[in-house]
Amino acid sequence: MTSINFQRTYLLSEAYESIKERANPLLDKYQEYPDLITFNFSERNVIFFTERLIPTVSTNRPRVMLLFSNPHPYSVHQGMFLSPNTKGRESLFWPTMRCADWLLIDEENPNPKQLADICLKAKYEGPFELIFYCYYAFPTDYPEHIRKIFGRQFFNQFIEPEANDEFRKTIQETSVEAVVTFNKGIFNLVSKDQIERFIERLKEGELIQSQIKGIDKYVPIFLTFPTGFIFDVNFKQFRKASLDTIRTAICSGSNVPESNNT
Repeated sequence: MTSINFQRTYLLSEAYESIKERANPLLDKYQEYPDLITFNFSERNVIFFTERLIPTVSTNRPRVMLLFSNPHPYSVHQGMFLSPNTKGRESLFWPTMRCADWLLIDEENPNPKQLADICLKAKYEGPFELIFYCYYAFPTDYPEHIRKIFGRQFFNQFIEPEANDEFRKTIQETSVEAVVTFNKGIFNLVSKDQIERFIERLKEGELIQSQIKGIDKYVPIFLTFPTGFIFDVNFKQFRKASLDTIRTAICSGSNVPESNNT
């Protein structure tokens, strides 16, 4: 793990046994990763590591939040968002960001810890300073597993309100000028406008945009293709074109030139 990782605790109380029982089949394969997720019977809680990356320097570029649903356990274990999978294969996120000129790194094939350090120090070329942020803190293979593990009541009473409050607090405290998300469900949770059909709209070149609700300032939010979208022979071109469109919209709104800044 790296400095972008930190611990959180959920106090489960009387729900401890049922939550742990539901968690076992979904999280059992990650038991080999020490301290990643620990259920504590005596305290009736679960302690886990999560991830968040906010640059520690200012480069006078607009800050854009890349908003994801929740961490993947294997990425948390390796110490960086969207780390290579268990077969060592690079996430499609990174070549897409390079191809769209959003995040250009001099170093070849940095490992996850090196990549975390590069992004923390914003040592990359591109138009924006990028914040990597997960809406939900708990790591699972898929976002829907969080509700399956914790149940509707605990999720609605504790996890969702905490995620909502912390997200808006971070938006306000980190001078975010725009948000880009890769998940339709998260877009619908935090934006003023709701959408349904979106893949075909993105393929047609449409800019899907709204604004963050529940905060005192105007912050636009944009929806692009999911990080794992490959279900089209032209998926690379579609993903790049979407980021190109979003980049133009953000730069226009921020009065930032579209050429790369360092």
